[in-house]
Amino acid sequence: MTAPEPAEVWEAWREGLQSPLATFQAFRTALRADLLEAEYRCFGAGWKARNGVSQVGYREFRDALIDEEPLLKWALAHAEARLDPASGPEEAVVWASWRDLRVGLRMRREAYMEVRAGGRRALSEPLEDLTEHLSLDPAQGLLFGWVPAGEVVAADVEAFTLATEWRIDDVVVLREP
Repeated sequence: MTAPEPAEVWEAWREGLQSPLATFQAFRTALRADLLEAEYRCFGAGWKARNGVSQVGYREFRDALIDEEPLLKWALAHAEARLDPASGPEEAVVWASWRDLRVGLRMRREAYMEVRAGGRRALSEPLEDLTEHLSLDPAQGLLFGWVPAGEVVAADVEAFTLATEWRIDDVVVLREP
């Protein structure tokens, strides 16, 4: 299996994590390219907490998973993916099938905030409830968003994002007889 060309990686991330299938496409492209930071970004806060996996420990987790299922990268790279019809607006399942291997990725829509300041990502955190960080002033027609900025200096802020993305909440690998 060859690594994807840079243009293919950019295309997979162009839509980002805005739908369950887009998240699957971004994940499998990052997996093929061995872009561990991008792979890790596809996983949700719940999955990270349940599995006790930090960004630093992700490589070890990933290597153990691939040792357990050596064809996983190949299968995901060549799999046909489809959205489970029972998927809803906050939770979804993407099924990826290749030969006798089926991978189910349970996805959840997660709110997050990100602040870019001083040419770097200064803050990137999942949010329990997006509505706690938004306020609407209908009289002025304005929507306000705020985050605990810590040591971020307002004058250095280049971008502030408050949004939702589809993230992987669980992965189930099945072998069909």
